Amino acid sequence: MNAPAHTLEGARHVTQKLLVTVVVGGVVYLLTNVLGADEEGPWQLVLSVLCGGIVLIVQFLVSFVNQMNAVKDSVDKRFADIGKATKLFNEVEKLRGDGVPRLAEHATKVVSMGPDILHAFAHAEIDRLAAQMEDFTNLVAECPGENHDWLMTLTRCTRKSIDAISTTVVDDSFWNTEPAGRYLTAQREAILDPERRIRVRRLFIVKRPEEFSALGPICTEQRDMGIDVRVVALEELPPYFRRGKMIDFIVFDEALTYEIHADQLSVNSSTTINARANEVEPLRRRFNLLWDAADPANSPNGLPGQVRVRSGGPDPD
Repeated sequence: MNAPAHTLEGARHVTQKLLVTVVVGGVVYLLTNVLGADEEGPWQLVLSVLCGGIVLIVQFLVSFVNQMNAVKDSVDKRFADIGKATKLFNEVEKLRGDGVPRLAEHATKVVSMGPDILHAFAHAEIDRLAAQMEDFTNLVAECPGENHDWLMTLTRCTRKSIDAISTTVVDDSFWNTEPAGRYLTAQREAILDPERRIRVRRLFIVKRPEEFSALGPICTEQRDMGIDVRVVALEELPPYFRRGKMIDFIVFDEALTYEIHADQLSVNSSTTINARANEVEPLRRRFNLLWDAADPANSPNGLPGQVRVRSGGPDPD
């Protein structure tokens, strides 16, 4: 059986110390014999042994001091780690009712079982979640493409209102997809939940009135689910309504936005969650402005199949 590495290392250091001691003692003995060749007696041997012993003691003292410094550094590091762990534990205690303790418990289990690819995937997911939480400390987070998980989670977390603008409904088939079905179901559940009873408003923005007919079935389905739906044609609005970039966005509880950004090919390239009040407020005001413009009481633009060209007017203050 092979000896432990630390045992071999210790034996090597002791051997080195003994060799140094023997060499020093031998050198002293030779010098005393050369310098005191005319004198007889055992003092040369005694002096060489004494010097060798002193050297040996000094070596052990130096080694002891080094070991004590190493122990001190280790203890300091351990106390620092304990302090960090205690602080982290106190923070986790605040989230005891959330999934953080379960995440920590099961993360330690999953990385010790199953194939390596599962371990790598688990670590990647933990890193992704950590990066996302870090982004949230800045009140904004972004991910490539559309993030339907964010959309579903925000819908379940909403307590007051959901205000959404959709500008690409005629060109794509999102509302016929499985994610759209889950999204609408979650909204209906939020509307019917007796503890929430949230208000959901959706404004469809099309370029031309001719596109209204394509919205009929979509609007009917969503109105039947309790969603307040309106439609407006951009080309029939005064210029001041059309200024600014038109993007799809949703305002949750009037405090957080879910924004979808498209590239030059009109492909949804990224999604942003933003809770910065100074950036959420302009989108909230923009939604209300366009929503009022599509109000059936003011304009038939809010009803599919009915068209009336708005007359221009002075820009609002």
